[in-house]
Amino acid sequence: MKFHTAVGGMIVYLLAIITVSTVNSAENPRIIVIGAGAAGIAAASRLYQRGLKNITILEASHRIGGRVATTPFAGGVVELGAQWCHGEKGNVVYELASAYPGLLEPSIVTDGATLVRSNGVRIDESTVLKVSTMANEIITSVEREDFAGSLGDFFTERYWQTLQSDNEFSDIDRELAEQFLVFYHNYERGYAAYDTWFEVAANETDKYQEAEGNPTIAWNSEKGYSIILDIVSGNYLAAMNTTPTTPVPLNQLVTFDKFVSNIQWDGTSNQQVRVTTDDGSQYEAEHVVVTVPLGVLKENHQAMFTPALPVINQQAITGIYFGTVNKIYLLFDKPIPEELSTSLSLLWYKSDLEALRRSKHAWTEAVSTLFRVDHQPNVLAAWLNGIEGREAELLPDDVIQAGLVHLLSIFVGNLNFGNVQGVLRSKWSSNRLFRGSYSSRSMTTEKLGTGAKYLSTPLTDATNKPVVLFAGEATSRFQYSTVHGAIESGFREADRLLKLYQ
Repeated sequence: MKFHTAVGGMIVYLLAIITVSTVNSAENPRIIVIGAGAAGIAAASRLYQRGLKNITILEASHRIGGRVATTPFAGGVVELGAQWCHGEKGNVVYELASAYPGLLEPSIVTDGATLVRSNGVRIDESTVLKVSTMANEIITSVEREDFAGSLGDFFTERYWQTLQSDNEFSDIDRELAEQFLVFYHNYERGYAAYDTWFEVAANETDKYQEAEGNPTIAWNSEKGYSIILDIVSGNYLAAMNTTPTTPVPLNQLVTFDKFVSNIQWDGTSNQQVRVTTDDGSQYEAEHVVVTVPLGVLKENHQAMFTPALPVINQQAITGIYFGTVNKIYLLFDKPIPEELSTSLSLLWYKSDLEALRRSKHAWTEAVSTLFRVDHQPNVLAAWLNGIEGREAELLPDDVIQAGLVHLLSIFVGNLNFGNVQGVLRSKWSSNRLFRGSYSSRSMTTEKLGTGAKYLSTPLTDATNKPVVLFAGEATSRFQYSTVHGAIESGFREADRLLKLYQ
């Protein structure tokens, strides 16, 4: 932030160093939280509600939420980011939200999906169940722990071995088997946000742990997923009426449009951490909690930290994978045909896929699944994975619309969807505030011997006091890629600071 005053006919520009007011630094430390996503709101809320209220939240965008991106559409809301609450037991999102009856409900999209070939023929449910069960057993097999290669090598090897050796699968021909393999790879790419499972280690040190219970729980709220931020911060009206939670005045704590360009965490004259934003503003504090997405750290960490981050943090930033999964929503002028299942996964014949790749709709190869949207009867959504999904971010809406309509004509051409009235989509990779969707583990992660616990290692001063702390889903060892992992990481770093002062 620059101020100018006239002195003797000249303009003198003063760089303002903005500090948060404090009464007693030892008892009320100045704390800056970078990022107002799920992790940042969780960290700030835990600190504020437990007595450390001298907080400033610097948010690079114009809104709260980060990758929780509930967006108005079609007279209601849709989720451009986090879609469902994944699981119940051991899931802080479920634990917090389920305290309010009716706020959560099973999604119309179940864990299974209808598989349809590019000639419009659906695979019968018994075959889908049989092969899907086999695939899930392979992907969760303990044999992965002893396999030295990639997940792709492990899966394809076991997949073909099982099909050839088990009579249960004798009715599945080679063509269908190959189509299912392509589909399942696409499914896994979307699940873990990587481009190919050949860059993922079969034996992962930090293996993702699913929360038990329903994996697709929807939100029954006008605010969609973003209501969890109100609950965490004590600003959910129902919570304020029933529980003695301190409301966190986020409107007072958050400063928007502040992209952090540098964090000087050592060597300042007054032993404070100095945070500089790209508009020239500067802030100082005893502690800084960094919650920006891993994609932002990958792109900016070398210029973002002064002095440079320790090797242990740098290797984690390099080694942990950060991929992109996007969504597109189409609004039609009539309800989605009842004949369409809640979730439709696409199987391509080779000749059809080759023709697609030669067409102007080649980018639609990125679409792995089409699905209905809770509380939105006229809306159909699509998941986009991989390189093609990232490239699609650069295309105009009319091209995106035409491509999806083309897909519908191929796979469900017998159904009448009506006319498209609107298009809404995410662009996580091209957005410099994110540079991707969520983290996973890769061959590089294992090669470097790194992981979440190294990414979350705080930067300390000469007395070993943490001065820069790291939170966010990528810092969660076993629940990365999720909102509940992000929230728990925010609580974790807040608790780290609370132990210093309480």
